[in-house]
Amino acid sequence: MRPTWRTVGVVGVAVGSILMAAASGARALNALAAPALIALVVSGVQVYLAGRPTVDRESPVPGHPGESRTVALSVDGGALARVTDAVPPGVAATGYDRRVTLPATVEYEVELGARGVWDIGPPRVVVTDVLGLFVRSFEPDGTTTALVYPPLVDLREDGAVARLLGYDTTTDRRAFDTIREYAPGDPLRDVHWKSSAKRADDDLVVKQFVSEQREPTLTIAAEAGTGHADTMASGAASLAVLAMDAGLSVGVACPAGEVPAGRGQAHRRHLLELLARTGSGQPVQPAREGADARLTADEDGVTVTVDGQDHRLSIGPTPPESPTSDGERQQGTTRAAGESPAEREVSR
Repeated sequence: MRPTWRTVGVVGVAVGSILMAAASGARALNALAAPALIALVVSGVQVYLAGRPTVDRESPVPGHPGESRTVALSVDGGALARVTDAVPPGVAATGYDRRVTLPATVEYEVELGARGVWDIGPPRVVVTDVLGLFVRSFEPDGTTTALVYPPLVDLREDGAVARLLGYDTTTDRRAFDTIREYAPGDPLRDVHWKSSAKRADDDLVVKQFVSEQREPTLTIAAEAGTGHADTMASGAASLAVLAMDAGLSVGVACPAGEVPAGRGQAHRRHLLELLARTGSGQPVQPAREGADARLTADEDGVTVTVDGQDHRLSIGPTPPESPTSDGERQQGTTRAAGESPAEREVSR
């Protein structure tokens, strides 16, 4: 606990009044000194008894660069306070410095920036009395993480990617292959009426053509030279998401680990989280050799290799990254060292 500049003024008034009363005999000046001294004592006791606040918070929903998220933290206690959260350089935030009456819930918006896992917090809570004569600073436990996925690049117009995923194939209606059960969205012209009429349950079946057959699984092995983890992660994420949207089961191996082939929104989140955390390097050798597509990021850009054929993706090279950008982005805040903005504010 420490006094503010306002306290210095109050003490000056009290001491000056006492000295002037003693020197001039004007005891009426003590009427100024007594309330000032009482205010100092009451304010000091109020701040001392406020106690250490506690913080409860949840992690914001992960997302891609440029998306906004709400950060909320509940601060317990029973006094006036200035709550300043520690915001990492990987996100941009507004409203993370608030004056509140505890207990309170503080919410503010962050804009996700660079790929990675960023620590938010711990907050600094500066407790003060109603007159602002004393402050007491706390840094309670209470951190969370902001997970920023790699940016996605639209590869739908890339002819080589289209051929790899099979979504550019035009149906050769002369190459009949087999029949299958009708699914919503199938054109009625493809219904095989003779076979449908023979089914006891009256379910329809449709003709399936050779060009409709796709490889059900795509495995991607992603690797990057030093300083090119971001472009590798962006290329692998863009290719994996496009493949899942095309109906394939997708697996990814990268320097940070491996996610087996799968489908669905939960699987998509697992893939993106892995690629958000990865740094540069190579995946383990078995995954690298057995992958359907091998993606490499270096100073020339991002190249995907399929069946021995190299193809350059439309993801340009980026300048070499700092060591902290290769999956080690959990440190650093925008809060200034020494006296916090909250302490400077209540001091005034």
